Amino acid sequence: MKALTMILAGAALLFNAAATASDNDDEQRYQHFKPEASENLEQAIMNLTKYNAKLQEIIEGDMPAEDMVKVHELTYTLEVALARLSKELDVAANSLEEVHLGSEAMNKQRVKGFGKSYLDTLNHVLGEHSKHHEGEHKEHH
Repeated sequence: MKALTMILAGAALLFNAAATASDNDDEQRYQHFKPEASENLEQAIMNLTKYNAKLQEIIEGDMPAEDMVKVHELTYTLEVALARLSKELDVAANSLEEVHLGSEAMNKQRVKGFGKSYLDTLNHVLGEHSKHHEGEHKEHH
């Protein structure tokens, strides 16, 4: 029984060593890149716009190995930008809830203050999109 335990322990060590070596090979194969900062909503939207366009261009092509490296690199910036956007949308959702509660309580100050915060964020997020739809509505009238 001791021999079997020793064999299993040895196999586990070898497996872990092989897995670690494989991870190290992957680490060396894919250098890790420093993402562009998304310190505020504006930077996040700019980065998403810029790097989404790059990703779009790459995935519409043949995607040779060099493109895969470019994709790997740009995902770092996209992930950081999405995290910032998510955080900003969480704050906006909380502001909207305050608007909702303020309207129930007939509290004009609460509705105005939190409504402004909510709209500032959402107007910024939807900026280009809402401009596009404004043009459509004018064409239909």
